[in-house]
Amino acid sequence: MGSRIKENPEKVFEVYAEVTHPEATSSDPEVRRQFPEDYSDQEVLQTLTKFCFPFYVDSLAVSQVGQNFTFVLTDIDSKQRFGFCRLSSGAKTCFCILSYLPWFEVFYKLLNILAEYTAKGQSCQWKELLETLYNLPLPEPGSTVHLSVHSYFTTPDTRELPSIPENRNLTEYFVAVDVNNMLHLYASMLYERRVLISCSKLSTLTACIHGSAAMLYPMFWQHVYIPVLPPHLLDYCCAPMPYLIGVHSSLMEKVRNMALEDVVILNVDNNTLETQFDDLQSLPNDVLSTLKNRLKKVSTTTGDGVARAFLKTQASLFGSYRNALKIEPEEPITFNEDVFVSHRSSAMRQFLQNAIQLQLFKQFIDGRLDLLNSGEGFSDVFEEEINNGEYAGSDKSYHQWLFTVKKGSGAIINTMKTKANPAMKTVYKFAKDHAKMGIKEVKNRLKQKEMAENGYSVAGEDIHQKSITSPLSEKKEGKQREDRRPITVHFGQARPPRPAVKKPRGNALPVEARMSSISSPEQSEANPSKRDDVPFSVSATQDLN
Repeated sequence: MGSRIKENPEKVFEVYAEVTHPEATSSDPEVRRQFPEDYSDQEVLQTLTKFCFPFYVDSLAVSQVGQNFTFVLTDIDSKQRFGFCRLSSGAKTCFCILSYLPWFEVFYKLLNILAEYTAKGQSCQWKELLETLYNLPLPEPGSTVHLSVHSYFTTPDTRELPSIPENRNLTEYFVAVDVNNMLHLYASMLYERRVLISCSKLSTLTACIHGSAAMLYPMFWQHVYIPVLPPHLLDYCCAPMPYLIGVHSSLMEKVRNMALEDVVILNVDNNTLETQFDDLQSLPNDVLSTLKNRLKKVSTTTGDGVARAFLKTQASLFGSYRNALKIEPEEPITFNEDVFVSHRSSAMRQFLQNAIQLQLFKQFIDGRLDLLNSGEGFSDVFEEEINNGEYAGSDKSYHQWLFTVKKGSGAIINTMKTKANPAMKTVYKFAKDHAKMGIKEVKNRLKQKEMAENGYSVAGEDIHQKSITSPLSEKKEGKQREDRRPITVHFGQARPPRPAVKKPRGNALPVEARMSSISSPEQSEANPSKRDDVPFSVSATQDLN
């Protein structure tokens, strides 16, 4: 799906290091203590030490630096490793945990405990905590983990929308940056500009980078991503490709003397944004106005209101991607860019014409196609939002063939994979029996819809065809329709009980009753409950201590 978060890493964390900065500013920082002691990747350790002090140590601004922050290292597979840091008072020592897990609040609290153990000389407790955490099997989201008598945490669920005040990054971002600059930054990131954020407080700086990037969900920033840039890498600010970079204010004087071109700069300290682009004005007016109003309404509230406001905006802009998905019998599902752009309003078409060229959108579509064609499907809050809202008209055709794909083409394309999975055997047998029948029906309906839009009358023909069906074929048709209902919300689970249906007396149903199963887009819009048949849902909890 374009996410750069590694799934199911082997360890909760890779290495813990205590890094000190020598008195001589010309000397490099050094690792004073590490865990595990036999960690052998010296290249990672050397890189880590330089990211632990991303500012001029002898600057006056350093007196304000005594908090948590996070840097990011990218591995060979383009997956992010997070360096969670805690600076000691005076900024001479940095406690750092390197992990693939984006557990910001958890690791920040653990760093505070480890720093306290170090200050009090409690080596036994320090080692016990790290050993327990290092050997801990990866816990399930929402589970409580006890590391010692007084140390425990609840595993974050990264599938949920970030909320205020539980999510530290979004909370600091929303408090530090006003709504207007948040909107400008969001638009600049949608257009994949070179974005530079500066701040004198490291915790706020990296929170603004992580928080602003999270508002792109379900898409992910695909370019250079450096939440805090160390002094020896300042040349990255002159890179010709899109980037999202954080720079401590003590380094900004040197950065501004560089040859910066087309860079959007947000100064968090004085809440000002510099840009030469009209990205915000390029967003559709109705979408932008709605987002601004939502953000102002939730400005004094807690919960996921801010994140959901951006999620609704993403759904308004991109939720109609479903209507551009194309299915053919025994062929992979594809995405039609022309259909995606052409069926929207003129203002929206202009934006989408540019959006289809963006890397973040391409990665999003590729990820959706991979999951659909593999037969796995997907469940996230973005699809839930589309189902519950009204975005870009009706996507009834998508609803119709979605469960056909789940039962048919997606499974057939991956026959060997499906057979190899014991939990999918029942579904595979059902899909094999009904795939062709389901796909043919969907194609006929889409063809009729296309003819109707072109001015041809199809209703009379459809009624005539149905009116001459025999009682036997009518009975068989009813059974087939029942069989084509989704067997389950997720493959491999038991079929839920269906409500009892009272069958009319007689052998044949009235024409009106038989036609009611194919509702019009207007009927679908008038009855939102019919959207619930889409097999996308998410249910999870997050309870951070």
